[in-house]
Amino acid sequence: MRFYNKLWARITESRWTISYISFAVLQMIIAIVIEAIILQKNENSYETLTMYMGDDDKENFEKIVYKKYTYTQYSKQFQSIIHGNIWFMVFEAFLTALCFSSVFFQNTIEVISIAIINVCLIFFAGVQIYQSNKWIVRVNSQIELDLKEISLTKDVIPWEALQLVLMIGFTSASIVFGYKLYKQFGWNIYKEIGANIQMQRMYRTYLVFLLLLKLDLLLLMGFQILNLVFLFSDAEEDQTTTIIIQSIMVASVIPIVGLALWGVRRENQVAMFIFAVASVATIVNFIYILAKFIINRDEYLLTLLDILGILITIMSMVIAYLATRNFDRGLKNHFQKRDHEDAVNLEACGGQGQRKRFSIDD
Repeated sequence: MRFYNKLWARITESRWTISYISFAVLQMIIAIVIEAIILQKNENSYETLTMYMGDDDKENFEKIVYKKYTYTQYSKQFQSIIHGNIWFMVFEAFLTALCFSSVFFQNTIEVISIAIINVCLIFFAGVQIYQSNKWIVRVNSQIELDLKEISLTKDVIPWEALQLVLMIGFTSASIVFGYKLYKQFGWNIYKEIGANIQMQRMYRTYLVFLLLLKLDLLLLMGFQILNLVFLFSDAEEDQTTTIIIQSIMVASVIPIVGLALWGVRRENQVAMFIFAVASVATIVNFIYILAKFIINRDEYLLTLLDILGILITIMSMVIAYLATRNFDRGLKNHFQKRDHEDAVNLEACGGQGQRKRFSIDD
């Protein structure tokens, strides 16, 4: 009960916190409902393609509209689109939870990450429209050439366009309200660090690295899983080795991010070096999947996500290097002092107390 009381107090603390949470919940509800409609319409298109899969004729290339695509291969494209729809809904739900967390802990780093993820979702919505229109046109051209009766409809496009417009509106609101919250919560840095300008800069570098670690955990995990699903659905050749490697990459995201978090707080050079090596391996893996599989299948959504994953990983490496340069310059003492104060507070309250301060990196 104490948790919910405190959560309610945080949400109603100001008009900006109320507006921020209200828009976050509204965005989640509307976006998921619209995306569910889009998903259902894409599933209808997929079912139409499954009816024609038995008519595939790979020998008669004169009747192939696009490259050597058969109805089976077209159906795989729509499977990929459907997976993207599911990914979108999952991240919308997580985004709302992150909004509540940012307000509860008064955490500016999460406010920044929410704005970044929202911008990424706008790109997704835009690519979604382009990809749907492109494949519907190609499939219908093949259906028309084959003189089949049932073609794919474009009734999904207006819903995807509506999703894009709403995402732009909600993201704009998120940035505006997020900026207000950033100013409202910004005094935490001063409270935690004090007036030392150099220490504040080091702390901000640390916070930016935390932000990128969260993006690594959330976005890279999602991108890697989508790549894995893509590989499972692509049965054109034996990809057992690639699937095993991709599975290892998915499983390694959480421990590597955890190691990096521990390393930057403990100022451990070895942990940061391992994170850098893992980041290089992640970049190489993304490039390999892009070059060998995704680009050849005209997977624009996965191409965009993998490129975004590469950029996030590179940014993480750069900020990790900057954070490592700040080791042994006093920031670690701040963390140790705060951890000691937290332990004393908990012990004084018989283990039942709460922390008096909620730092930005909670």
